[in-house]
Amino acid sequence: MLKLSEEIAALEANRGKYEKVFPGYITHIRFPRYKNIADGTRIDFTFPITALVGANGSGKTSVLNALYGAPARKSTGQYWFSTKVDPIEEGEGSPSRFIYGHRNPTLRAVVETRKARVRKSRAGRLDPNYWEPTKESTGDDMVEPVLHAGKNYSGRSKDRWNPVAREVLYINFRKELSAFDKYFYFGREPAPYSPPVKGGKVSARRITSKMDQVRNDAELLARVIEAEDTSYEYRGRKVATENRLLTAEELALVSYVLGREYEEARWIRHRLFKGDGGLSIVFKTEHGRYSEAFAGSGEVAVASCVVQILRAVRGTLVLLDEPEVSLHPGAQERLLAFVAKMARTRQLQVVFSTHSPHLVTALPDDAIKAFHQLDDGTFAVIPSTHPYAAFRRLGAVTGGQVRVLVEDWLAQQVVEHALRVLDDAAQASVFKVEYCTGGADAILKFQVPVLMSTPGHTLVLLDGDKKRVPQFVDPETVPPAEDSMLTTMIKNATNVEPQFTVDGGAAGADIAQLVKAQREYLAWLRKNVHFIPTLCPEELVLRAAGKADPAATTSQHHKQRLRSLAEELYGPGVSSARTDQHGEAMLAMNRGGSAELVVLAQALKNYLTSLQAQ
Repeated sequence: MLKLSEEIAALEANRGKYEKVFPGYITHIRFPRYKNIADGTRIDFTFPITALVGANGSGKTSVLNALYGAPARKSTGQYWFSTKVDPIEEGEGSPSRFIYGHRNPTLRAVVETRKARVRKSRAGRLDPNYWEPTKESTGDDMVEPVLHAGKNYSGRSKDRWNPVAREVLYINFRKELSAFDKYFYFGREPAPYSPPVKGGKVSARRITSKMDQVRNDAELLARVIEAEDTSYEYRGRKVATENRLLTAEELALVSYVLGREYEEARWIRHRLFKGDGGLSIVFKTEHGRYSEAFAGSGEVAVASCVVQILRAVRGTLVLLDEPEVSLHPGAQERLLAFVAKMARTRQLQVVFSTHSPHLVTALPDDAIKAFHQLDDGTFAVIPSTHPYAAFRRLGAVTGGQVRVLVEDWLAQQVVEHALRVLDDAAQASVFKVEYCTGGADAILKFQVPVLMSTPGHTLVLLDGDKKRVPQFVDPETVPPAEDSMLTTMIKNATNVEPQFTVDGGAAGADIAQLVKAQREYLAWLRKNVHFIPTLCPEELVLRAAGKADPAATTSQHHKQRLRSLAEELYGPGVSSARTDQHGEAMLAMNRGGSAELVVLAQALKNYLTSLQAQ
């Protein structure tokens, strides 16, 4: 129904133009002083879907609270307010505040609005949690705009830009509970049963437990369902405020996200189970009908999310707090695909907090903001990170790893030094480098045919002298009429004949299976086989140390040159292992000046980026 990668690619088409295409788009937010976020932290929203990733208590929800209060007629004080237990302490002349950017259509440029927590009296009472837009502050690095006298600028009030006008939808998935769950797991127990005194009236119904209350109210809920509207009354009051079947679109999307086929779902908001505005959903599948009391909590949360987002008007700011709650990995990815489609078709700007790698894997790096703790205990934000690296920072040690396969020990050391060139240690830790006995031929002949059907990601980095063609053939460009040429194409590109596991016998291999395997092999090579930027690792080491022989033209020349340098230090007859170790030591001392290591590091980063498009 939807494909996440295609929805992300469609959003990418407007890269750099979001503030012009999306009404009220918030381009960035920064925090001169705000909760536990490091002073001066800035988050740029360079993609219309932004994921906030970090440990518990790192400030993700605090950012969502600030964004909620950014537009006109919204206040962060609704979610962050002072109490005796958790007082908000303001510095002298330095209130809690945040500043955000948005495009002003009259000025045709991005302007900044500042919102601060101020002391305000309303209706004769002090409101300690009032947030209001304030004038530009040069102390917060705000620039007073150059305005033309006599020209009217929409959204400008004397010394400030007014808050952006847009709707906000804030969904906290930890609170998206059904009426049954809210009451049964979090509601108060009924008053204990007391036998009537002498002469007292004995009640026909004794509600002494939550189960009794549910059974009692379920009778009323059944009558509401039977009425199929909100007309049913109990004790002169309507029981339900909403009672309808999900529309065909709503039902199809709920079915898609949850990976189940629902025939219908009845949506009911009511006052039962001692709740206030509780939600019940009665689902129907081919196997029967059941209410939210028997449904998984994820079913209700997804249905509620889908309905609310479908109702959102164009340009709404959608804030999602931990949407992965109660959802399995497949449902999480499909939920993001739905959200991405709605962002594209309704111009919704979406920001969500998450602890789930499944919700960020398909996003571009700059859409992932990683929160990390500083030495003073506050939290700062890394503006762009690969999804694998983002969760390494959270302590994840399994999954999201890329295996790098090279020809020999020295090549392994070269790649590991290239990873040390990366300025992001978490990103570097994603890679695990190994070398294969038997070199390039063994990798291409035996390893790749196995890796083609192996889960996970493997990058093969061969020596530069193994590059026989400028680029591996794209099998999609080879017509079926040329299937007989696939063996030659592979041989020309690799100089080996891969060992495929196909049915055979006296008459030879099954041709259809062989052709299928050859096409998969070429496709795998094209995606996963790359080359170091020199003929061999020895050349890269020598270049880094400034000791390469300018007359050398082959890998053997470079290998011999490194051996000669090792013999100068250790004497004649030095072993190959000692020569490699000498080469690794040379590279370690000269890593910072190696242009080739920088090129190799970038190739590793590019491979990570390519995985998000697969």
